[in-house]
Amino acid sequence: MEDDNNTFTLDDKVHNIDEISERAKFLVFSLNELNKDRQKVEQKMAVLNAAEFGFVHQLREAVAETEDAPEEVKEGEVV
Repeated sequence: MEDDNNTFTLDDKVHNIDEISERAKFLVFSLNELNKDRQKVEQKMAVLNAAEFGFVHQLREAVAETEDAPEEVKEGEVV
């Protein structure tokens, strides 16, 4: 929300951070922090999604191995 030149844009209007109230400055700071947190969560979600994909792939392989393996015959059992 805040640019490098000490301004921020709200509703397509550029505002100077030095010309707003302390409450507004706090809100700009809070929104900036919120956006940083959101980016971290989105990165974490990408990692979690990749991990889930990997586990599902491994599960498919494990199930396929189980289905392809010959059945164990117990002694004395008629097949």
